[in-house]
Amino acid sequence: MTTTAGATAGTAAGVEVRDLRQEEATEWARLCSRGFLETRAPTEAAGDLRWRRTEGHRRRVGVDGGRLIASFRSYGVDLPVPGGHLPADAISSVVVAASHRRQGLLRRLMTEDLRAAKDRGDALAVLIASEAPIYGRYGFGTATTACRWELDVREARFRGDPVRDGAVVLDHVSDADLVDVAPRLFARVHATAAGEHPRDGLWWPMALGLVEDPDADAREQRPAVVAREPGGDVVGLLRYRAGGDLSGGDRRRAAQVRVLDLLAATPAATAALWRAAAEVDLAASVVADHRPTTDPLPLLLADARAAVRSHDADFVWARVLDVPAALEGRRYAATGGLVLEVVDPLGLAGGRWRLDVTADDAGTGAAEVTATTAEPDVVVGVDVLGTVVLGQGSPAPALAAGLVDERTPGAAARLGTLLAHPSSAVLTRTWF
Repeated sequence: MTTTAGATAGTAAGVEVRDLRQEEATEWARLCSRGFLETRAPTEAAGDLRWRRTEGHRRRVGVDGGRLIASFRSYGVDLPVPGGHLPADAISSVVVAASHRRQGLLRRLMTEDLRAAKDRGDALAVLIASEAPIYGRYGFGTATTACRWELDVREARFRGDPVRDGAVVLDHVSDADLVDVAPRLFARVHATAAGEHPRDGLWWPMALGLVEDPDADAREQRPAVVAREPGGDVVGLLRYRAGGDLSGGDRRRAAQVRVLDLLAATPAATAALWRAAAEVDLAASVVADHRPTTDPLPLLLADARAAVRSHDADFVWARVLDVPAALEGRRYAATGGLVLEVVDPLGLAGGRWRLDVTADDAGTGAAEVTATTAEPDVVVGVDVLGTVVLGQGSPAPALAAGLVDERTPGAAARLGTLLAHPSSAVLTRTWF
């Protein structure tokens, strides 16, 4: 069954699938809040804010007996990939009420959205998976990972001091001072961070406390640090919250600094801002969630063990919708070629292609992808391709798990070498 944007679709098993209506915004917010186990029920004001934050998005809902029982939101983004950008379909707010699961509702919402995204010309679809077993069925694979870094301030000794050496100057400011600075810096960092989600619309106004958020504590202190080069250019930003209890008998350092954002365009800014976080008064530890596993923090320390990595987890999942567009729209750090066959149960991106990567005028690898009937060197599922398309994953684990059919010895390693890219270390993690 087909439908057009804004029109009411037919019903399946008594459930109507259609676009969300503005008067349903609060009910929609509550459905999503329950689905993601949030502790506070959204108010009408919070529902209105969610509606405004998602203006222009495709907001689909399932309705049964006049009650919202399913949610599915998607919207177009310009997604950074190694050496470029690709049009992508960002998927979020996916919820099906417990009373209506295992009835094919999510499959309908997902497949309709993915087919429409392909028809629009999106090369990829991306999401953050709350439940990992769900999305492999639809061709998504883990494309980026994240972790928690915790720094024991009392054990931390930094190798250098970029501020003392004159490489950067730090200014202590508040969130409200960043309205012009933060978006520009993020855009600079974002441009080369493969898989990093853009921060458009109300993202920065809300983060900086410039838009009234019914769920936020207006009394919260909002400290920040800006790193500038001697010429004045902003090259780094640290936003954090700190808290602790000094009311008891133990008057030693007790505060924990929780990093919200650490954006840096240069190595000196990275080092200076990590050091600034560790030097917050009374801090005993610094905790930063959703950071890259390749964060240089341990290498900034005389004793790398003072920084502990934990909570490693998948972050962005990617789903290839158009193999030639996805592979030709990025750049490569190596050259070479092979015949790649992609298996796609949904029939969106399956096929057999010749991938040839040659050096371009800029000195990076550029790909040409052509359909072929030649025997494949390697056969992968579309979900496996999603794990490597952004340059951060490797097909080696999938090969070891029997998920890659290597017809030519060494072809999987060759594919991994071609797709890996040194610029693919994501510098921050943005939820969407």
